[in-house]
Amino acid sequence: MQTSKHSLTVNGAVVPESSLDELRSADVNGDIAQQLSDNGYLFLRGVHDPVEVDAARLEVLHRLAEVGEVKDPVKCGLASGTSRRRETYPTTDDLGTFWRSVSEGKAVRRVINGPRIMRVMSQLFQEPAQHFAFAWLRAMTAGRTSPLHVDHPYMNRGSKRLVTCWSPLCLISLADGPLYILKDSHKWPDIRQQFDGHDVDREPSRPGHIEESPITLAQRKTSKFLTAEFNLGDCLIFGMFTVHGSFDNNSSAGLIRLSCDTRFQPAADPMDERFAGPNPPAHNGLGYGCLSASRPLTETSALR
Repeated sequence: MQTSKHSLTVNGAVVPESSLDELRSADVNGDIAQQLSDNGYLFLRGVHDPVEVDAARLEVLHRLAEVGEVKDPVKCGLASGTSRRRETYPTTDDLGTFWRSVSEGKAVRRVINGPRIMRVMSQLFQEPAQHFAFAWLRAMTAGRTSPLHVDHPYMNRGSKRLVTCWSPLCLISLADGPLYILKDSHKWPDIRQQFDGHDVDREPSRPGHIEESPITLAQRKTSKFLTAEFNLGDCLIFGMFTVHGSFDNNSSAGLIRLSCDTRFQPAADPMDERFAGPNPPAHNGLGYGCLSASRPLTETSALR
């Protein structure tokens, strides 16, 4: 992987070149369920319509511009370094209401819950698929990163066949903090044992994320950070015990990295009640207010 122009970092630490490798593109004409089982992920190029993804990108940026967080011209997607979000939405409930309205934008939902990705999920499960009503829309400014974790502790009260779909809503270069997966991590029994059955809402004092340094863990497991530069229309699908996080957003221009996590499962399976229905309660009953993305881009906090 060519990273000479921009060193990839996690929490400010440079990831050694020897620990980096490319995500392998999935063979959409093959058995994608078997590929997911073998690799722990499916890297799919061009699943979403790039025109629709760009429309979703602009929809989100204009909402962020409403609260003073994006420079003009808005279409460039550069952080202003300022915010009026708390002036307009002073309480956690207000912030959650705002972020719900952004997350439920028509253009965003056309991408993340649209017929193209639903066809892929039905192909994956070999039966009709369904998605959570709740979506994890993120806007990551320079210096921000997603912590090392598996998804199981955050959403494990429903289907055992749940998968995550991470969709970038903008072009994401290596410098902009793309998602990474630790190679073969879905097969690590110690990680599964550590988190299997853990529910962050029932045991709030117990961490839901992995506290070990990502670089240390990768080296201890003789694993690699798998990543790529993401184009409009790409997505990454993985299971609940695949270890992942994001590199630091080191954009020198101040690019806001936009992405959205959605969760899919067979329609016949029970669904986690926290993330279903017309007004999903989510974590601690806070709705979209539980997400760090609901807070101003100028604020730093533990990512959820």
